[in-house]
Amino acid sequence: MSLLNVFAQLEQAYILVGADSSEPLLVNKKAAMLTGLDVSTPEGRDTWQQILLPAIEMARTVKNTQVYLGEKAFLLCCSDIQEGGHTVIAVHLSRPELSDNERQNFYAMLDNLGAYVYCKDVNYNYTYVNKQVCELFERSPQEIVGANDCQLFDVETGRKMIEQTDSKVIEQGITLELEERNYVRNHDEYRDYLTVKKPLYDDEGMPLGLFGISMDISELKETQKRLYVSEQRLSTILDNVGAYIFIKDKERRFQYVNKQTEALFQLPQDEIIGKNNFDLLGEVQGEAFDCTDREVFETGERVDCLESFTAPDEVYYYWTVKIPLRNEAGEIDSYIGLSTDITEQKRLEHQVRSYNDALQTKIKEVTDLKDTLEYQATHDVLTGLFNRRMLETLSEKIFVPDNPQLVGMLMLDLDHFKRVNDEFGHKTGDDVICLLAQLMSDECRSSDVICRYGGEEFVLLMPGTQAGKARAKAEWLRKRYCEVAGQIFPDMGTLTLSVGFAEAPANNVSFEQLYLVVDKALYQAKENGRNRCEEGQLQSLTETVAEQS
Repeated sequence: MSLLNVFAQLEQAYILVGADSSEPLLVNKKAAMLTGLDVSTPEGRDTWQQILLPAIEMARTVKNTQVYLGEKAFLLCCSDIQEGGHTVIAVHLSRPELSDNERQNFYAMLDNLGAYVYCKDVNYNYTYVNKQVCELFERSPQEIVGANDCQLFDVETGRKMIEQTDSKVIEQGITLELEERNYVRNHDEYRDYLTVKKPLYDDEGMPLGLFGISMDISELKETQKRLYVSEQRLSTILDNVGAYIFIKDKERRFQYVNKQTEALFQLPQDEIIGKNNFDLLGEVQGEAFDCTDREVFETGERVDCLESFTAPDEVYYYWTVKIPLRNEAGEIDSYIGLSTDITEQKRLEHQVRSYNDALQTKIKEVTDLKDTLEYQATHDVLTGLFNRRMLETLSEKIFVPDNPQLVGMLMLDLDHFKRVNDEFGHKTGDDVICLLAQLMSDECRSSDVICRYGGEEFVLLMPGTQAGKARAKAEWLRKRYCEVAGQIFPDMGTLTLSVGFAEAPANNVSFEQLYLVVDKALYQAKENGRNRCEEGQLQSLTETVAEQS
């Protein structure tokens, strides 16, 4: 049985590499399943050339070399095997001992530790970095693993780190706790770190490298430098700053106040020092200030907050920044606070808010009035339908040369409407008109244009209609109106409509021309006894126009 067949049938994950390393000789079933490697695809070839092959070269000299494929980590173990006079590299792939969930939880914990966590091998090359290290160097784990500090920081910083710290940890097995100051090339600045480095060993006690954890203390170092200034010099400066500045200890007792703060409490400094919020402000206001004080010591982070102080005559507002301070042992034992009086600003904000509310109310009134005027300019006040002006405006968009669609026009007129007004009053007459308006709105399409043309006369435009639909709509509205009006106004006798209608392609006739035809048809319906529909004859259009002239 050949070497390839043997390794192909193994339950362990193996990759075989021959003299031509451009692609593997074999990726057995287990290895393919674990890694998802498929060199027949461009992605697979890139993974092989850019990630796996360099890692295999390292694994030939460095035991338990780790490589990332996507989010999965693998340990590589290489063995040279002779086959037919040629050397074949057998690469055994195994996962770290942690389960996937354990590993994910472990790495997630390291990524959220708030510190830089990393491992290096005996050649001082990175074998693991957490998320914060990647953010520091602005590189992915794959770009960092395998690189050294000379490549990531700069040559001088990298050499200093190897000679002064890393070599002692790896070669002498010493655990170091120290402060480091490194030049971060991609940020073009020096940063201070509090670092712990411990040696790592394999099962046989041989050095594997080191484990390190570093915290950026650059901001803290700068704060400490400022605090080392003499008290007299600092007080001189702080007393002339236009802010309330104070220092409190871990029990939230005042340790220092500047002149501004003395004036605020209307007490001399010696009557403020040593007292806490409750001593000076009472239980209610003292608890409000004490809450953010505790937050500084509980989180060890800067706190920005809005605080208020209630005096007998007014409520005062302050924007306060509270910055934790560390002693020489690195412990947070106090904080410095800076408060700025923003009472006038809050008052102005309230005024601006009031003015803005009033302005918005006026804008809404003007907008509503504008909308009302626009509506009144285009709609009939009584029925809410389009008025004559709006009908003419909309018709300009329908009767255009490039619109070949059929358009129907109906002109409807209430029969004997003067009798209704004379016998039942104009209010009832308005109700009759509104009934026809509502009926037309209910029975017509949303694309139809319904207009109260004047008095008891209505016009209906039906753009994009089908042949014969104008006649059908006219008859339906005539009959439906008679039926509904009889139900709603039974005491008025029979209420009827007369309708003139016509249809024509929109590009062959103008609104005015079609209107003349339909108006003539309505007149004919009235002459022929009312309560009927008459169709206008387009062939008499020329004659109609001539008569109107």
